[in-house]
Amino acid sequence: MAKITNDMIAKAYEEAKLVYFGRKSQTDAQDDLNDFELNRNSAGDLIVNFRCMMDGQKFTRTNNAYTTKYYLENISKDYGKEKLANALSALEQHIEYYEELQNTTMHKIRAIFNDFKNKEDFVPEIIYPDEVETNLLEGSKKQVTVNSYERNPIARKKCLEHFGYNCSVCNINFEKVYGVIGKNFIHVHHLKQISEIQKEYEVNPTKDLIPVCPNCHAMLHKRNPPYSINELKDITKHRSQ
Repeated sequence: MAKITNDMIAKAYEEAKLVYFGRKSQTDAQDDLNDFELNRNSAGDLIVNFRCMMDGQKFTRTNNAYTTKYYLENISKDYGKEKLANALSALEQHIEYYEELQNTTMHKIRAIFNDFKNKEDFVPEIIYPDEVETNLLEGSKKQVTVNSYERNPIARKKCLEHFGYNCSVCNINFEKVYGVIGKNFIHVHHLKQISEIQKEYEVNPTKDLIPVCPNCHAMLHKRNPPYSINELKDITKHRSQ
């Protein structure tokens, strides 16, 4: 098999972007990369791995160290911290999968992962199990273990830009309590229950979403339908008296 060059990786990244955003079929992209002297199977792996990194999903085919660093650097440059956080999550899942499968340690890949994760200016937006986030409309079913509903990272970001990172029930701010490790840590609660809508809808970041801490988030969902923010505030107020 011919060596995969750095130019091939750069070309594969550009083709993978076209496929990811629906501007090109994967078959056509693999054909074009094959014309660029990149093996079709390798091209397919590079395209799939890009998609997984963008979506924060485990990938099973291994990228070499150069490709891993190139993808992380360019996803960060092209799409920002949120997608870089997804890419690092996907890479971490891949490392754990591969090391267990092969009974080995991926020293070079782990070093790249740690380098990106430990950058001082990188504080990822945390994606929580009940906040599986994808595109602009919300409500599209996705099979995981049970039916979940896709959530929107742009809406989450706008919600937090508007309300800030204090819990809307108990007012905790994790950065003030825990320092740098608590920076930008908060859940976002959907006031409109997606599981009851059963269709896509365009979310309003300041009317449909509200920041809450994990504890208050869990308590809101102790009832179905969930407690309102004001109801939970009243409960905590009466308990403290």
